[in-house]
Amino acid sequence: MERNLTSGSVFKNIVYFSLPYLLSYFLQTLYGMADLFIIGQFEGVASTTAVSIGSQVMHMITVMIVGLAMGSTVIIAQAIGGGDKKKASQTVGNSVTLFLDLAIVLAVMSAPAEAVDGTKLYLTICFIGIPFITAYNVISSIFRGLGDSKSPMCFIAVACVVNIALDYLFMGYFHLGPAGAALGTTMSQAFSVVLALIVIIKKQSGITLQKSDLR
Repeated sequence: MERNLTSGSVFKNIVYFSLPYLLSYFLQTLYGMADLFIIGQFEGVASTTAVSIGSQVMHMITVMIVGLAMGSTVIIAQAIGGGDKKKASQTVGNSVTLFLDLAIVLAVMSAPAEAVDGTKLYLTICFIGIPFITAYNVISSIFRGLGDSKSPMCFIAVACVVNIALDYLFMGYFHLGPAGAALGTTMSQAFSVVLALIVIIKKQSGITLQKSDLR
């Protein structure tokens, strides 16, 4: 999982690390695009508009979470590059605590009262799934801090495939409309988190968390 980026060609290291990084963010935007494309095949203008508005709100929140997680990536990378595994563990622990609190706050928020019913339902379900969005980005920041930008890309790629399959199931077969789009997005993100946790547990990173690291 850990890759040493402090030696060898600087250009090659940048390309090796940045391309999967950029592709990961591109794949994250496919969530909303897939929802819109699929719901347009089975529902009317009202439902499509609801998902369009809702996905824009969720994209804004995701960008904010990604920006914060990038800070964790930088600090973890500095610690790993300096051979300070203890500082890396403390940063991981601090990140977990920070983003857990953030996820709880965002998850209890609700959609605007003036929103149409479809948008409100879509956002309500997606807001419940914000802890999964947050967890994915925290875990991804840990992987990237260790020099591994490919694993997060693989996690989100798998989630995109699962999301498309669930969209067709919920919107095409069950005709759940915007709620189906939100359920597909939320469940696929939860799947990516479970997959990432399995990988990070199985791979030895040399980082161990203690209760004191969570402060």
